[in-house]
Amino acid sequence: MKKIILVLGMFVFCALLSCGCNPKRTVLSDKGGIWAVYDRECRKCHKVSGKGCLIGRFIFKIPNFTNKKWQDNASDSRLIIAVANGKRKMPAYKGKLTDEEIVDLVKVCVRSFYPPAEK
Repeated sequence: MKKIILVLGMFVFCALLSCGCNPKRTVLSDKGGIWAVYDRECRKCHKVSGKGCLIGRFIFKIPNFTNKKWQDNASDSRLIIAVANGKRKMPAYKGKLTDEEIVDLVKVCVRSFYPPAEK
């Protein structure tokens, strides 16, 4: 019984550790421009896919950018304010990023995860 608890504990620890995994170079940084900023500042929590890690979505309420309902209900102005001032565990980026970068993160990066229309 103790071995099962130990194995489960190690599994949870590894899952939490991998949630914050941050390799130095990704496809996003190769795109350049605002995607390099997303790669540097946002990818750690929101991931390359925009979905965030499973644990982060449940524990820290990280939004899934690929969710159509979330995209439809999140206005650009609300997202810009959240990025600038921070929200829950997300730090404030006002002063760290320019106003243009914050707006571009929302209008270019976050909105690019909007799911394609179904046919």
